[in-house]
Amino acid sequence: MSRRLEEELTILLDGGAVPLPDKCDVAPESPRPLRLKHNVCYIVVGILLNDQDEVLMMQEAKAECRGRWYLPAGRLERGESLVDGLCREVAEETGLLCQPLTLLLVEERGASWVRFVFLAQETGGVLKSSASADKESLQASWWDRVSQLPLRCRDILPLIQRALDYRRLPSHPSILPQLCPSPFLVLRLLLVCIVSGEIQILQSSADSARLPTIVCDARRGGGSILNPLFYLLHDAYMSCGILGVQHQGGDDADGVCFNIMGVLHDCELPVVRTGGLSWVAVEDEALKNRLEQVMKNNTMLPLCS
Repeated sequence: MSRRLEEELTILLDGGAVPLPDKCDVAPESPRPLRLKHNVCYIVVGILLNDQDEVLMMQEAKAECRGRWYLPAGRLERGESLVDGLCREVAEETGLLCQPLTLLLVEERGASWVRFVFLAQETGGVLKSSASADKESLQASWWDRVSQLPLRCRDILPLIQRALDYRRLPSHPSILPQLCPSPFLVLRLLLVCIVSGEIQILQSSADSARLPTIVCDARRGGGSILNPLFYLLHDAYMSCGILGVQHQGGDDADGVCFNIMGVLHDCELPVVRTGGLSWVAVEDEALKNRLEQVMKNNTMLPLCS
């Protein structure tokens, strides 16, 4: 394994960002760059908990769900980072300022719709009252999760429970988006296979040894963003999660790079459908130990399709 690949692995395992190569290993023919409000939508959701395990909620002002309650959430605007978008939505809808602590999970419906769910903490501001109602929300309140509250949608209940569970016992280290531009939705793959007690990872040798990258098809109805990954390895069985998220926003940078770790179970080295990719053994003992710990404890951010 090359020194460059070892350095790339170390950065990703630390939750850092690695710039994308000029050309990815797998991509649709003539892929279209992503543009917010044109061919992609990112939703940011904030879950804030107080010392009594109450959750911050906002009352909807939109006509179609007016008077119902939901977590502070909304669409990312052009030029915003994911963290900036989260802080703006929380402030607009609840009156409170916040600091994100970690991503809790990422949900996707293909490359054109992705929802980023954050755990965050209050850092100031004034809780919005009904006297301050506007087009963003009617008011905000801390909810004890026991009192009856008409919800806009019950899909937030498992998200709230995940936040409570994470605060009691973190299931992964803090993972926050790193500022790094991408024109497309890209998967950078850290694929791990253990064969005869040896840890092997998939590498690209397109220019110099590095981890493989895949550009996801941004057409609506294109299926899960993970479909190209499973196709790449002949539908080999693996568990997947996110090691890090890279996004910057702005001109030609509305894409996202997900640094994905996939662990292949109970198999020989699978055949790879794309040329220029090969398996290589991890020789550095410190890297092997870190990979083994991630696999043993499953400390990856969930990606829900």
